[in-house]
Amino acid sequence: MLKFSNNVLDGVKFCLVFPAYQESDDVISLKVMKQGLGKIPPLSLCAVAGILEKFGANVKIIDASADNSSIENTIQKIGLFNPDFLGFTLATYQFHFTVEWIKRIKSHIKVPVLVGGPHARIYPKEILTHRCIDYCILGDAEEVLPRLIYSIIEKKELSSLGGVAYKINNRIKINRFFLYCNDLDHVPLPSRHLIDNSLYFSLISKYKNFTAMTSSRGCVFQCTFCDNHCMPYRAMSPKRVVDEMEVCQKEFFINEIDMFDGIFSLSKKRLVNICAEIIKRKLKVHWSIRTRADLVDQDVLKQLRRAGCMRIYYGIESGSQKILKNIRKGVTLERISYIIRLTKEMGISTFGYFMVGNYGENNFTLKETEKIMLTLPLDYIQIAPIFYPPNTENYKELVKVIKFDYWRKYTINPYSRMEFPIIGTNFNKDQLHSIVRKMYLRFYLRPRNIVKLLMALKSLDEFIRSARAFYSMFGEILAEAIASNIHKNKKLKD
Repeated sequence: MLKFSNNVLDGVKFCLVFPAYQESDDVISLKVMKQGLGKIPPLSLCAVAGILEKFGANVKIIDASADNSSIENTIQKIGLFNPDFLGFTLATYQFHFTVEWIKRIKSHIKVPVLVGGPHARIYPKEILTHRCIDYCILGDAEEVLPRLIYSIIEKKELSSLGGVAYKINNRIKINRFFLYCNDLDHVPLPSRHLIDNSLYFSLISKYKNFTAMTSSRGCVFQCTFCDNHCMPYRAMSPKRVVDEMEVCQKEFFINEIDMFDGIFSLSKKRLVNICAEIIKRKLKVHWSIRTRADLVDQDVLKQLRRAGCMRIYYGIESGSQKILKNIRKGVTLERISYIIRLTKEMGISTFGYFMVGNYGENNFTLKETEKIMLTLPLDYIQIAPIFYPPNTENYKELVKVIKFDYWRKYTINPYSRMEFPIIGTNFNKDQLHSIVRKMYLRFYLRPRNIVKLLMALKSLDEFIRSARAFYSMFGEILAEAIASNIHKNKKLKD
């Protein structure tokens, strides 16, 4: 962390903006309303705000997605705040949509624009070809951002500052010496006081207020579809994790926390100590985690249940052992089946993540996936057709086929968008989306599943959200099916 005075940014006004949500055909296989999917707090912006406030800056967060603000309304809010800097986080599949917001905003608010996030780390040069963007943060914001702002204000040379990219004399300079924060315990708490915590929920959240948390960064595994392993793994201590949970509950009246760590149970000792700390402090908070089946056992599940863990999201991915091997998942179907059943026996809700279209996918492997999806005691599932994010092994294989770096070209020019070929399988994109729809219907429209979900509802608010989500996910499909049947019956009568 930065060593100089904590008031070094005193008086600096920084506005962080999260644009309204836009659906992407690349990632979402069902046309769903954002009200149905949920509204998750902008964790990255809250974390950045916490860093800036630590050094004395005056920060405002505008979450246009959560409060349904138009770009015009957002510009008005920014103007009233009159910031010295603007900040955005860049996601690959939302990149050009975010850039359009930046262009519109900067045409009215003419201050430096800083961006960060995974896409900024990978393609800083290409991002800075957009005139509306001035600086890219490449490393962890804790180590880079305060120094960068201080240097800009004091007009200091940036060549010795690692983890930034910037423009000087119409040239782009990239200091790729990434700076990673290894002491996450001293990272400031995210500035949740800058957002309205009552606005947030997930598709299946049961309690208000709801929030998300992260307690680690990076990953030690090498799954072909994920780029988390590109950063070193670091984790907060059990005390720091529970400190944040306690602040969430006592200061922001948050009753449900979704831990967004890709793998929360990498260290059994750390997880058990987190549970013990929650129990010791008598925190009555409902929380959920994401992990792998090979990183959970009976003892871990007992501790999680005692500490109030209500749901575990498992990355299952496929019901085919061949596919799991191809994507380097490193877990057996026997272990997956055993742990999912054990989790349910312990009274913890189960959520399964699945992907279709991986290398080697065929009709037989799809049937294997559908079988495990329908036979395991899963309460919820999410299925996605394969996607090729940059910096993943899947994407590197795709580049070998298409012979160029698509995301690089796309970052420079939005009109270069193309439909990816699906490599290693005979299925195309439309077929995969159709398969996903059918799998969703077969899972969620089983009578026993509908009854179980209805019985699990905790409030009228949850029922309304679930009904909206159901309609947005399946209404169009069911309408098409009904219309098709009517048409068939009419033809038979004729």
